[in-house]
Amino acid sequence: MRRRAALAVALGVALAARSGEASSTPGVASFETVSTEGASDLPKGGVFAEGRPGEAGGTVLAPVSAPIEPATAYRFSLGHCGLHSPIDVDGSFWDPVDGLTAGGAPLDLEADPEMINASAGFFVVIGDDARFRTEAGSVVRLGRQDGPQEFPGCD
Repeated sequence: MRRRAALAVALGVALAARSGEASSTPGVASFETVSTEGASDLPKGGVFAEGRPGEAGGTVLAPVSAPIEPATAYRFSLGHCGLHSPIDVDGSFWDPVDGLTAGGAPLDLEADPEMINASAGFFVVIGDDARFRTEAGSVVRLGRQDGPQEFPGCD
């Protein structure tokens, strides 16, 4: 368990440094200081409405998730389409920006098996930024999207 926590901190620091988001201000939460030990369950949100057809042929959905505490780790699983599934957390949808594998290499968000399939891990939100860390140790940086969003179909 200590090795997993140390890996999470190391990956958080690497990803934060890469994106220029590491906090050096005392008392301000940063991703590299959030532990996944004792992670919480996400609070129950609403149920997705049927959605409406989108301009690109997908389905437009509105977020239905409940608010969460910032800088707190929550257990989270990607849907069966991985990062192409709706990621509805903290009342917003989230779009992947970039990521790192457990070994620190750039993560291929379009081809990595963890990113295109259902994957369990941990989700942390600080402001309009989030991190999803898979159980295997890959870390994805995500950005908050306001309002409804269109999602493609998935086989």
